[in-house]
Amino acid sequence: MMNYFDFQIITFINQFSQHSWIFDKLIAFLSYNNLLKGGILSTIIWWAWFNSEDRHSHKREHIISTLLSCIIAIALARAFALTLPFRLRPLQEEGLHFLLPFGMTTTVLEGWSSFPSDHAVLFFTLSTGLLFISRWVGTFSLSYSILFIGFPRVYLGLHYPTDIIAGAIIGITIALLGNIYLVKNILIQSITNWSYSKPNLFYPLFFLLTYQIADMFDNSRSLFNAGAKLIRYIIA
Repeated sequence: MMNYFDFQIITFINQFSQHSWIFDKLIAFLSYNNLLKGGILSTIIWWAWFNSEDRHSHKREHIISTLLSCIIAIALARAFALTLPFRLRPLQEEGLHFLLPFGMTTTVLEGWSSFPSDHAVLFFTLSTGLLFISRWVGTFSLSYSILFIGFPRVYLGLHYPTDIIAGAIIGITIALLGNIYLVKNILIQSITNWSYSKPNLFYPLFFLLTYQIADMFDNSRSLFNAGAKLIRYIIA
């Protein structure tokens, strides 16, 4: 059942739907273009990495901790989505009478639970981690995540505000724990040292990880699902 907070926010935002074909299409483009979502923040990660060459600053340890936290966060988000009660997305909720923005259909992400937002989980984890590297970069990343990643998904009816808020809380919590406790782990220091001693091995893997973040781990999930189906087929 939809709560009062979600109803009021969704109803207010939805009144602007279909007022402008250009605006609706622009919001949809922002929501579906991975380059403008994870690509921007992954580029910031690379900038921060090469801007943190001083070994005594421990900024690279924070970057590695943040990236590992992103993996934990997205896995936890999927676990919540699969185990918590299924929640329809606003554009699929008949009782809401949601006015679809131009170009949207009710079949978008059909069968996927709305709660929590894995976009919010992933990108708030990444943005919060960036605060440990640079306050202004982290603030920019958090603002970018709110305006250009979170808001479009609410406007398009892909998520309720509480989906985004819950995802943000999960992401922020994991990033804080990772950058306070995980960063001190000897494994993180070993990975950092490895980046200096074996750059020919480290940077291809570093690229693959940041690429998957930019891609919302879609390709990784597809490979995992295909592998799981293959195993089930062989066992059967």
